[in-house]
Amino acid sequence: MTDELIDVQRLRVGDHQAWDALYSSACRRTYRVLYHLTGAKQSVLEELNQDVWLSALQSIERLDATRGTAVDWVLGIARHKGLTYLRKHYANRVVFVGAGGDMPDLSFADDGPSPAHERAMWLRAAIESLPEHWQYVLRQKYHVGLTVQQIADQMDRTPKAIESTLSRARARLRELVSEWKDEP
Repeated sequence: MTDELIDVQRLRVGDHQAWDALYSSACRRTYRVLYHLTGAKQSVLEELNQDVWLSALQSIERLDATRGTAVDWVLGIARHKGLTYLRKHYANRVVFVGAGGDMPDLSFADDGPSPAHERAMWLRAAIESLPEHWQYVLRQKYHVGLTVQQIADQMDRTPKAIESTLSRARARLRELVSEWKDEP
């Protein structure tokens, strides 16, 4: 089931099939967002993910379908829970994730991670919340440095299709960053 087909009204009345569809669509991505934000071990990630879904159940009435899909909303809850965990448990250090585990923790003053490090963690989580094919195209373009034509050849797609995917992915990242700037 695609993100757009999950019926918000059915979620609001507690329809188990609608919640199952939402969970199936978003669970893997919520774990990835939580991992990339926190770098926490599996047991902590499971607890955080459970907290995300409990919050979703409790606050379903606040879901505004005009601002995005139900999956986007759940991923927003995951970002919030991950950042809250990070601020609470790692107030005096920055945790580097995705670097093979060989990066040391750096201590900071009591005011916690620097804004630049927090923004980098937010951006990493935003990228991880995007559909996988969008992530792939973004990484090939900006991390690997391939041209649109090279990516199109790799994916057996047209350059126009790749440009469209890049455009949509960048637009969604801008939206996510804009939402985070509005958070308290």
